[in-house]
Amino acid sequence: MFRRFTAPAMVVVAGIGGGLIAPSAANAQDYGPNTCRQGYVWRAARANDLVCVTPQTRTDTANDNALAPDRTLANGYCKQGYVWREAWGSDDLTCVTPQTRAQARYDNSQADDRRLAVRLWINTNSGTLKVSGDHFNIDSRVRIVVSGAVNRSWTVTAARYSGHAGGSFGFVPGFPGRCAPGNPNARLRAVDLTSGRSTASVPFVYCVRID
Repeated sequence: MFRRFTAPAMVVVAGIGGGLIAPSAANAQDYGPNTCRQGYVWRAARANDLVCVTPQTRTDTANDNALAPDRTLANGYCKQGYVWREAWGSDDLTCVTPQTRAQARYDNSQADDRRLAVRLWINTNSGTLKVSGDHFNIDSRVRIVVSGAVNRSWTVTAARYSGHAGGSFGFVPGFPGRCAPGNPNARLRAVDLTSGRSTASVPFVYCVRID
């Protein structure tokens, strides 16, 4: 028999290899700026271009913008050897090399993976609370913090996992099964220790065995 727990208690981690669980539509997410993961910066091909790229690519992009008038014909087309960059579609008529246009398309395809969105979600379908996260810095230490009916924290590492953007993790805290229906009495969040960015808090029901 299980019941909701309403006072602080110790929680033992069962392990951090619990596997990643696909997020649901109700995931909590940090809705801060489009911060880039460590090692990336905004491309800034125009004022609102927040695609995350390497610092060298941003430097090259600024150079291409400066050189564009010399590469453009009077009719708006590019001189021989150059093509439109199209970093944000057909509106980007900056003349660059074909290699640079290919790089812009590749960077666009990697934009979500390079964002430090720090997402966190939970799953209790199996009767055990499982916690997963993605969009963290890769190989960054992540602090998992639980507060409310239980106050406890763990530190895990966000690594690269197929199918999940950025650094990801999954673990099972060892909570013993489902409780009777009730309102959430605890909250969980995760902090990327490399950047200090935190997820939104996710409410859940913490319960203990009483038989």
